[in-house]
Amino acid sequence: MKFCFDCDDTLYDLSYPFKKACNELLNIDETHDLESMYTIYRSCGDEIFDKIQDGSISIDESGIYRIRQMCKIYHIDVEEDLYREFQRLYKTLQKEIFMSNVFHDFFRSTISELAILTNGQDEHQRMKLKALDVFKYFKEENVYTSGQLGFAKPDPRSFKTMFSNMKENISDWYYIGDNYTNDMEGAKKVGMKTIHFNRHHGLEGTSSDHVVYSENELVNLLRKLEK
Repeated sequence: MKFCFDCDDTLYDLSYPFKKACNELLNIDETHDLESMYTIYRSCGDEIFDKIQDGSISIDESGIYRIRQMCKIYHIDVEEDLYREFQRLYKTLQKEIFMSNVFHDFFRSTISELAILTNGQDEHQRMKLKALDVFKYFKEENVYTSGQLGFAKPDPRSFKTMFSNMKENISDWYYIGDNYTNDMEGAKKVGMKTIHFNRHHGLEGTSSDHVVYSENELVNLLRKLEK
């Protein structure tokens, strides 16, 4: 079997550094739902992703924009300096991300071919992948970022360029990701089989061949597909 993974919110829970930074820095109470806040925070980032991709704004500038917009939406009053402090802490906490034992056990034992295609600036994404220890299991030549390719999911060129470079038949591969639009619709358009790991219970649709909601559920599915 051949499995290609997204990174953020697929190989690890991206909400961890966000929620920890919120609890440490923002004056929030039990009326604020951190899961909903996280969804808004990510959607604010999606609004400006193209600017990150083309270098118009930096990673730090995008992070400050995301938290500022989220606070406006939730009417959380903070000083301007706190947005910058939030981004500094969030960036530090990203170095503490980890891949669960569920994934480590699967990758250690599988005989399937593995690859990664993730959106984001190349150096930044590879920093996170190293923190997750994925290169214990994934060949470096099978790991691609949109910053490296010049095209971002759901652009079909991101998938096609990657698998062309790998000299692989794209229809032989499953794509596993958390974002329905970028991951499922993008992969399905180029003929891939799709597994939606809907960790945070977001948008779903018909481009997903399978939908799972937890790491255990995902790994159980992968093992069934391998049989």
